[in-house]
Amino acid sequence: MSIRTRLSRAAFAAALACTALLAAALPAWATKVTFRYQPVIGGVNKVAVAGSFNAWKVDANPMADPDKDGVWSVDVEIPAGRVTYKFVVNGDQWMTDENAVDFESDGLGGQNSVLAVTDKPVIAGHGTTLKKAAPVKAGLRRVTFKFRPDKKPDALCVAGAFNDWTVGKSPMTDPDGDGEYTTTLLLSAGTYPYKFVIGSNGWTQDKAGQDAEIDDGFGGKNSVRNVDDRYPEIEVKRGDGQVFSDGVSHSQGANEVNAVGGGRVQFTARAHIGDVQGIDLVSWNGAAETVTPMHLANTDKVFEYYRAEVALGTGNVPYAFRYRDGAKSLWLGPKGLAAGTPDKFTFEPAKFPPFTTPDWVRNGVIYQIFPDRFRNGNPANDQDFREWYYEGKRTLPASGMLNTDFQEYYHVVKDWNDYNALTQAPHTPDHRDWMAFYGGDIAGVRQKLDYLKSLGVTIIYFNPIFEAKSTHKYDAADYRKIDPHFGTNEEFITFVKEAHAKGIKIILDIVYNHSGNSNFAFRDAVQNGESSPYWKWYEFRRWPFPQGWPSPGGPWKPSDYYACWWNFGDLPDLNFDLSRDDKAEIPIKDVKDAQPNIGLVTYLLDATTYWLKDADVDGVRLDVPNEVPFWFWKLFNQRVKSVKPDAYIVGELWGNASDYVRPGVYDAVMNYAFFRDPVLKFLGQGQGTASEFDAALSSGRLTYPAQAVEVQMNLIDSHDTVRFLTQVGGNTSRLQLASLFQMTYIGAPAIYYGDEIAMEGQRDPDCRRPFVWDWEKDPKRVSMHAWYTKIANLRLAHSALRAGEFVTRKAEGMTYAYSRIGGGEEFLVVLNAGRSPMAVSLDLAPWGGKVTAVDALDGGAAQAWTGTATVQMAPESGRVFKITK
Repeated sequence: MSIRTRLSRAAFAAALACTALLAAALPAWATKVTFRYQPVIGGVNKVAVAGSFNAWKVDANPMADPDKDGVWSVDVEIPAGRVTYKFVVNGDQWMTDENAVDFESDGLGGQNSVLAVTDKPVIAGHGTTLKKAAPVKAGLRRVTFKFRPDKKPDALCVAGAFNDWTVGKSPMTDPDGDGEYTTTLLLSAGTYPYKFVIGSNGWTQDKAGQDAEIDDGFGGKNSVRNVDDRYPEIEVKRGDGQVFSDGVSHSQGANEVNAVGGGRVQFTARAHIGDVQGIDLVSWNGAAETVTPMHLANTDKVFEYYRAEVALGTGNVPYAFRYRDGAKSLWLGPKGLAAGTPDKFTFEPAKFPPFTTPDWVRNGVIYQIFPDRFRNGNPANDQDFREWYYEGKRTLPASGMLNTDFQEYYHVVKDWNDYNALTQAPHTPDHRDWMAFYGGDIAGVRQKLDYLKSLGVTIIYFNPIFEAKSTHKYDAADYRKIDPHFGTNEEFITFVKEAHAKGIKIILDIVYNHSGNSNFAFRDAVQNGESSPYWKWYEFRRWPFPQGWPSPGGPWKPSDYYACWWNFGDLPDLNFDLSRDDKAEIPIKDVKDAQPNIGLVTYLLDATTYWLKDADVDGVRLDVPNEVPFWFWKLFNQRVKSVKPDAYIVGELWGNASDYVRPGVYDAVMNYAFFRDPVLKFLGQGQGTASEFDAALSSGRLTYPAQAVEVQMNLIDSHDTVRFLTQVGGNTSRLQLASLFQMTYIGAPAIYYGDEIAMEGQRDPDCRRPFVWDWEKDPKRVSMHAWYTKIANLRLAHSALRAGEFVTRKAEGMTYAYSRIGGGEEFLVVLNAGRSPMAVSLDLAPWGGKVTAVDALDGGAAQAWTGTATVQMAPESGRVFKITK
């Protein structure tokens, strides 16, 4: 949403202000550290270094390149000790120093570089004088985690970098009842941030067992465990008759017991990499035993995952897993791995309802539109600021400068193509302007439906269109009314019908965590106090409000008067649970444990019904859903699926969302963690390796049920991020490479409006520039549009690329190859993320040693490949071949 910058590194710095206080207490003497950085992208205008030594301030230590040799540097005096840092390119792009000798998780899916400052000057970064420590011997080590909670928990687990921070993946138990919970994992040597999780949301630091601590990105600390030679090394080998049970469990999670529909159920079990020769799923119907060999489906950093899909009879079905290695067999049941008579799990149909996700998403191409910036199709509905909530906010103060703490200035940019108005405003302290309207509307989108269809778009995802004061509309004034400057409800309903007639579905963006302070219910409550029927829809702390509200004319602190999202007064929190405050209500999972605010809940569910039924929209995207009580989303799912069974529910969750992506909650999430982040790093910035990229993708495919993986919203940028092309320094080859992967990977590719014509933009509001409708005058934009049209329509033409099986064929260095198989077809995709040409060798043994290959993008004659194929790859490029055995 529009305030997403609070999750950016810049706002993250504010949460680390305590670091500055710590620095003030350090010794007066310090050591000179020369930071040097050579950008890996073009279009670099400025570079800085930010870290724990300067409270992560992006402007504290700017770097310079006076001799123009491409290397930026700065000298910083830092007291002795351990510091973490990153380089900041163009004010927004946070880059890990790959030359560092140590790294740690940054809490947001990436890595901070680590520097140990002594009393001797050092060079960090390009040309570093530091030497990496001798590597710890390779191999797995047995690492035990221990925790003694204050009271007996309902559930307890450890989550960290070793299990993709998945809650419940590594449960802890107290078999002897002494109050100490433990789990043992087999981990490779390395550094792992982690926390204990009490219940589903009680994230707790391991003060007793940690080797170090790092900032967790939310104002707290993660524990760090260094797995080194202190831990005994073990040998894992197939066929030796030894099966390691450490960390091997089956918790019947949504990704482990997955009812796919039609009476079929997909089971998943895991073993340590290279440890077993096979796993069987064994089920019982009375005395009759059914054995189903499981196939190796995937791997992550620690485990191999085996799957089997079977048809089960009616009623409860006992089952267990048999692990085979050498002459030994062990059974995995509820009590763990053991020999002898199997301990059995029970499949209960009522506990595991079928999980179906919409085929139209699985087979679709999504196009995200920020309504005010796409196209002005009806100037007659342009902003005139006649609504009551703009009173006192239509003109600048006499000084010509806004105090953005309490002043607002809403206005229209007359020139559609003047995107600089968003970042060069003379009336704001930082020159950014979130209050500038351009006039985009529903009529404009309707006029360009044929443009979208020809591009290959089958789904439009709208940022909020409800009436609201802001340009972003995440501050709803009325959840049942289209903003009058976008159109009318009737116009929108007509638009949906036209879109459907062209084969295009519609997704609406909804935020139910908070409304706007312009909302009719909030206004009524402010005016009438406790006598208002809407008083309890919000959490008021003080009343009446300052005279002159909503424009008091001077500084005031809205959060003193009511709960509001991250203290932004424009966004008052909605009050779902009358028995708890706005923070305590969030983790409650069962509505029976809450005191639901019936009037509010009913209103929100009825509003959702209106858009799905009366307006006939096809899905909803949910903003900041992790700050709404979990039980509400269960009710939401029930209502949505009862009104429209194939409706799409997708949440805006930036990390692992396994608690939410499951039957009865969400179909999918915006796939930042397991798509956008690894794609940006490897394909966009050329960092890391193909094997690391493959591992990150694999984690995403293992985290959620298979049918949810197929409908993840796979984006590379959005209204909340710097545009992809800007992130990669304007390198159009990198954008083509990433978008090709989007269109050939599992999940629904999501195009952010304008990416297809090479639009750029820094952090918001700059990433929300008006669409460039004279793009056909610019050869670069024309070329990119032709590319997107080709690859999107290639995806639409072949079911293998939309819903086929995914198989990694090669992940080596900077080259990555994979197959998509389905519908009687196979496509081989080869990517070169490196900066040099590459001849990629592919062993054809998996295909029987001989295939015929046709270039699916450029055509040409069929090629006969035998034995080993060699694919010539240009730098930063991708190729697609249709393979026939």
